[in-house]
Amino acid sequence: MRLSVERSMSDKIQDSLLAMIREKGLKPGDQIPTEIELCELLGVGRSSLREAVAQMISHGLLSRVQGRGTFIRQVSLKLQGGLDDLMSVTDMIKSVGAVPSTSRLQIEHIEASESLAEKLGLKAGDPCVRIERVRRADDAVAAYCIDIVPKQVFDAANGELGESLFAMFYRTGRRLSHTHSSIQPTILTPRDLPELGEGFGLFLLLDEVDFDQSGEPLCYSNDYYNTSIFKFDLVRKRH
Repeated sequence: MRLSVERSMSDKIQDSLLAMIREKGLKPGDQIPTEIELCELLGVGRSSLREAVAQMISHGLLSRVQGRGTFIRQVSLKLQGGLDDLMSVTDMIKSVGAVPSTSRLQIEHIEASESLAEKLGLKAGDPCVRIERVRRADDAVAAYCIDIVPKQVFDAANGELGESLFAMFYRTGRRLSHTHSSIQPTILTPRDLPELGEGFGLFLLLDEVDFDQSGEPLCYSNDYYNTSIFKFDLVRKRH
């Protein structure tokens, strides 16, 4: 059974506004129509439109310039998939014809804490590699990923990450089989993620441990998915 929650009027207006932006081929820096024009184009009331635009500004999709109007900061894509589908961020972005890229990559060598060692089947103090990336779909910030892998896994791939962490695992002869995940909504600010600029973003955090085909842990991840970009479906079954 596919479950869903009735979406708010603001969400529906945002989807309609994003569809209009894509249909018109508008790009970052372009001005959107006035409030009166948008109400006529979308067939909505001014108060509902203002709420939707305010949320898009807070998400970093639009910006308002006093006395000039409202402008596009980034063009959002709706990438759909199921949470039961184990796909890399790269593959999800490619699946809708967008171009994946990494706008920030930081690699740091750390020692496993007790809690991290427990997750990865290591001993406290064992060497690990922390990989922090900001992933984009075309020009839009799609995900903020923090992945920690045992140093021996990273070294087995010759220290080459590329676009996909899954591809790195494959090069080492270890195929990702399944993951244990916990999910929670969260808010990131420019202090957490400078790429957001002046706004804040609503993200879905997937706290995960990834396992290979033999059941050995490969990676511990905190992946933040931009809810303005990603829409996930969840299928629940009764056993």
